[in-house]
Amino acid sequence: MKIRFLFLVFSALLLVNTLCLPVQAKNMIYDTLGKGSEWTLNVDGEEGALELLGGSGASTGGSGWRMNMEIRWQGVNGSLRAETDNDNSQQRVVLALQRQNGMAVTCEGYIAQETDRFMAGVTRYPSLGKDTCGAWYAVKNQTTPVGPSRKPPLRTEIIKNARREILSKDSEPPKVDIKIEGILVFTLNDKIKIRASAEDNVKIAQITVYIDHQEMKTCQAWECRYSETLTQPGPHKCWATAVDAAGNKGQSAILEFMVQPTAKPGPSLNTKIQPYKPTSQDTVTFLADASHSSGVESITIYVNGQAVQTCNQSHCEYVGGPYGGPEIAWRVSAKSRDGGITYGHDITVPITQKQAGYCSISGKAYGSGAGLASVFFVILYGPDNLSLHRETQPFGQDGIYSFTGLPTGKYKLVVDSKADTTIGPHPASRVVECSSGPLDNIDFELK
Repeated sequence: MKIRFLFLVFSALLLVNTLCLPVQAKNMIYDTLGKGSEWTLNVDGEEGALELLGGSGASTGGSGWRMNMEIRWQGVNGSLRAETDNDNSQQRVVLALQRQNGMAVTCEGYIAQETDRFMAGVTRYPSLGKDTCGAWYAVKNQTTPVGPSRKPPLRTEIIKNARREILSKDSEPPKVDIKIEGILVFTLNDKIKIRASAEDNVKIAQITVYIDHQEMKTCQAWECRYSETLTQPGPHKCWATAVDAAGNKGQSAILEFMVQPTAKPGPSLNTKIQPYKPTSQDTVTFLADASHSSGVESITIYVNGQAVQTCNQSHCEYVGGPYGGPEIAWRVSAKSRDGGITYGHDITVPITQKQAGYCSISGKAYGSGAGLASVFFVILYGPDNLSLHRETQPFGQDGIYSFTGLPTGKYKLVVDSKADTTIGPHPASRVVECSSGPLDNIDFELK
């Protein structure tokens, strides 16, 4: 599994290099994949000699080329298809092969950007379904002596350089999952077992498990297991975070579990709020009813983690708010007369943000100088602070101006000109109260 993962890293690296590096002059694929050339091919950990036996090709326009070849891998014949785009910047290859176990495999990928001696990509197994993928890579064997100045990089150096390249470009966070063994309700002194895991397009550096915002365990691996004896009754939350080799961080969903103080059942609960869908301007009434065969000793209401009301009876209410949001979390606990306790789970309630009123101001120029309205403009100050410049609008060719999307409040409008003229506005400024909706006919005479 580890080998398979490393090969997938190499595959992703090559795709990144292909798509992200600047276009450079490259050898044509009929030179790189020449008849008689030999490669060392590794397919999901199975490595062997790859021979290119020959075939045919044709130009596709510009520097584009398409070719088909017969190949032999580990003594078994297969086929290779390769093509480039019109400027020869991307060289794609597809190999159809058979592994030693008899399973057919398709290798899809690209020739590297900065060397024509390395290609890699993704493996697909038709018999296993389209979602089952692995990785492959191939290194061209050296067939002729070369001088020291032209010595090709070793395979390990190619891999190291490729790894550095993909880490520098990776911005995708890991996908993190967390699971709790068994049901999510425990009794005091029970043992909880948590498993966190992560997937990434490159490599997971570490996973950390949290309970109630406290870091419990960090593992330098793609999986982390944690267990403890539960000593604190009530509701608890756990989650996990993961960091990949490039420093990107991901987080799992949050799981809530309950720890009951005893195995004795507590009261049953019935809860609700009014209004059902509160806004940021509403007060909220929290209602709770409890019942138990021995009677109810007390009910406690919690809002955003704080106990806000305790009632020594079977019914309890609390009025709070308005809440700014974007949400609140509330829950209820109840104790029966025979000692049983029920801890309710957090209930998340969205708070609808009620928008402040908006208005608009508009008007026109009139009078003997209205024909020169286009050389005048209106300066708007406010709301309420009449020395605060908000925006400026010119009179249009039709002599009309308008301001829209304004918060409600008091505004000052000042008319000024772009040029020296013998005419002017009357009055030169106006103060208006803009409430919800349009405020029309705020006109200025030009004379």
